[in-house]
Amino acid sequence: MDLNGKVYYALLSGSYQSLALEELRSILDVESSYYSLDLVLDGIALFRSDIRDVKIIVDRAGFIKEVGLALAISDSYLNGDWARDVSSSLGDLEVKIDVTRFKGFGGFSELDIIKALCPRLKCRLKSSNILRVLASEGLIIAGLMIDKAKFKSLESRRPRRRPFFAPGSLDPQISRLFVNLSRLKRGGVFLDPFCGTGGFALEACSMGASRVICGDIDWAMSLGALQNLRYYECDGRVLTLISDATRIPLSEYSVDAIATDPPYGRSSSTKKRLYAELTLEFLSEAKRVAKKNSYIVYAGPYNEQPWVLARDASLNITGRFHMFVHGNLVREIVVAKV
Repeated sequence: MDLNGKVYYALLSGSYQSLALEELRSILDVESSYYSLDLVLDGIALFRSDIRDVKIIVDRAGFIKEVGLALAISDSYLNGDWARDVSSSLGDLEVKIDVTRFKGFGGFSELDIIKALCPRLKCRLKSSNILRVLASEGLIIAGLMIDKAKFKSLESRRPRRRPFFAPGSLDPQISRLFVNLSRLKRGGVFLDPFCGTGGFALEACSMGASRVICGDIDWAMSLGALQNLRYYECDGRVLTLISDATRIPLSEYSVDAIATDPPYGRSSSTKKRLYAELTLEFLSEAKRVAKKNSYIVYAGPYNEQPWVLARDASLNITGRFHMFVHGNLVREIVVAKV
């Protein structure tokens, strides 16, 4: 593969790589005017983009672990051209080498890489400049790390660390994923009409939404969500509603992005309404309040075929993804365009 021009790498979450890749696409849709995915390997994506600052990707992401500048690619670390390309890209920059092999790809050790590269480079044990050597699916990629995800920053927003907790709340990493898949832009208006304890609203607020609308038919949930949003100092930009998701009290074309997790599963209440009936009515309302070409992201039990509801609501389905929850539940995440 030719790496002429600026090519970036992204390290994807191993648990749900297809979701991580869609999250990368979503963020690039929002943060750049142009991008192309040049190569996708196990755990790695190479892409080109005119994004203003590639660090934005890991700042926003829930399932992307790291981004960097790709320098050289080969099918062997013994290839002299590969080592030369790495050396010419780095010049006099001091680097520390870090080797990662995905699923055992690459029959070499970190010492082998050091022996191949360090005669040409200024290798240091304590340099803050990390030269990544990544092996996957028979290829070896050298890249200069730019930034890593700071997932520890999400720890303070985990469901049991919030003032108000309810069973079934999604963790902030997954909530962040949903919001990113909705293509929320900074300064945009975000809606979650099945808001629960406010997890999606918290992440939308942290991503720079100008207005976050958090609605739930259960007054205790709405008040609990408001308590959480106040605790994390998001309440100034958030409107919390006690409202029915099938009768959203908003005007037409007033929302830029919608992400939500309708009730289903062991710990959720649908107020005696079937998941399919409730979700189809919600999608009809979501179409009314969403701006043209905006995205609606929602989930449901795989065996209920949630994607069929988007089709029945005349939405354009752009993605379907599956996430194992427990033995009796596989969550299907549907991404649809208005």
